[in-house]
Amino acid sequence: MTATDDATGNARTATHFRTCPLCEATCGLAVEIQHGEVRRIRGDLDDVFSHGFICPKGSSLKGLHDDPDRLRVPLVRRNGELVETDWATAFATIEARLRPIIVEHGKDAVGIYTGNPWSHNFGGIVYLPLLYGAIGRNRFAAASVDQRPREIVSSVLYGARTAFPVPDLDRTELLLLIGSDPFESNGSLATAPDWPGRLRAIQQRGGKFIVVDPR
Repeated sequence: MTATDDATGNARTATHFRTCPLCEATCGLAVEIQHGEVRRIRGDLDDVFSHGFICPKGSSLKGLHDDPDRLRVPLVRRNGELVETDWATAFATIEARLRPIIVEHGKDAVGIYTGNPWSHNFGGIVYLPLLYGAIGRNRFAAASVDQRPREIVSSVLYGARTAFPVPDLDRTELLLLIGSDPFESNGSLATAPDWPGRLRAIQQRGGKFIVVDPR
């Protein structure tokens, strides 16, 4: 963290350096805080991986953080209304209501949907598989909506839906992309900030990339 003082010597603006949590690119962020409020988010020029690159999602994190509709505490339904509560009460309510459903109707009576970016959160990675194990087959997530074709292809080609090749963009000489537009998606799972810049670098060093788009 760095801080800029005003004329009276009081901390006026503090800059916190973080990693963007929104996708696998893991771009470095410089977040300027003033009086406890996010004032500006920019790419961290000194980040050895992203070199200052940032996409529109990363620069708009303030809107996500300050969104009045963002959940900040657990909610439970009482008399048809969602009301705020503490975590102990929320977990007790889940246990009291969920377990009888599973006992009476079986694990498949419960469906679960997990959103993004829980997969970028260490606590989520550790504990959510335990929750998955307690319910049946009705598990859904952002991946089941927008990544199912890739998972099917990975299952057929590599034997596991979670297996996929990660290209070494900074050293490859020929890159073949099928059904993918990294200029639009920023490459996502390849964990490479600034895909457009990395693709141009392939050409600049005499390499080539080929895009095959079924559409």
